[in-house]
Amino acid sequence: MKTSLTLIGGKRIESPKSDKTRPTTLMVRQAIFNILNKKVEDSNWLDLFSGSGAISCDAFNHGAKKIVAIEKDRTIANLCKKNLFSLKDSQLREEDINIICKDVLLWIKNNSRKKILVKNNLVNIKFDFIYIDPPYENNFYEPLLKDLFESNLVTNKTTVICEHSKNKVIKEDHLWKIDDTRLYGQTKLTFLVKI
Repeated sequence: MKTSLTLIGGKRIESPKSDKTRPTTLMVRQAIFNILNKKVEDSNWLDLFSGSGAISCDAFNHGAKKIVAIEKDRTIANLCKKNLFSLKDSQLREEDINIICKDVLLWIKNNSRKKILVKNNLVNIKFDFIYIDPPYENNFYEPLLKDLFESNLVTNKTTVICEHSKNKVIKEDHLWKIDDTRLYGQTKLTFLVKI
């Protein structure tokens, strides 16, 4: 069963109607892209736990150069792909969009210390923005952030954006510091940068 979701600008995409996904609200997505503004243009964007791909779609529409979306559920990953390739001009930039059906934690462990994404000319890509939106109730942040910040996916110019419940606290670490936090209803955004 599917439902629809509105992107910034009004285009509708499909979203799975299931308890496995919790799409980022339009208000939160608008806030993110207002904060990031023109920095998204020509950026490399990594979307972890991508779900329907709403964040990836909005990043593409805001001028991101490369999009990599990771989603472990095959049906949802296929829906993410369908949504991304429904966007204007996405068919012309097929080599810039990569949807990978894998467990996020395993993907980072397996691919972070060697050449990744050889397919589609994405070799040794460094990401400007990494968006993390795991299921709120799972305790993914600590191991995920440690592996991520120790990997070669993150540079001193990367901004890691964590979407989480307002009750969850993401602490600073010797690997990263908090650059900004924003609260939108029940959703909190924590922006992290490498130390």
